Amino acid sequence: MKYKTIILTLAAATLFVGQAFAQYNDVMTQAQRDRKDSVQTATHQEAQVQNRNDENRMADAKLDRKETKAKAKEAKRIENEANDAAQQSKNALKAERKAQKSRKQANQQAQKASDARDKSNKN
Repeated sequence: MKYKTIILTLAAATLFVGQAFAQYNDVMTQAQRDRKDSVQTATHQEAQVQNRNDENRMADAKLDRKETKAKAKEAKRIENEANDAAQQSKNALKAERKAQKSRKQANQQAQKASDARDKSNKN
């Protein structure tokens, strides 16, 4: 009987102490609830700010990519125009050399014809 009483007393004391601690931990003061809410609100706001910053960075990166593509396209167009101009210049130089050669040959033929006329007139 003594053991039974001791065990029941210990069991009752354990349950009572357990309930007391459980109630103590569950009960939050208004200040603790306010602090918890404040921390949660601050964490939520920080998450929102981080999300906005991430979105802004992504938008900036996309804009930079778009601008870079446009600059590359413009550079390619300018390069193509420069190549076309160089080709035209090369063709114009060839044409001028050909024209000078033709004029030189025409002058030589004219000189030969003039010499032949002079020779013919002397005879």
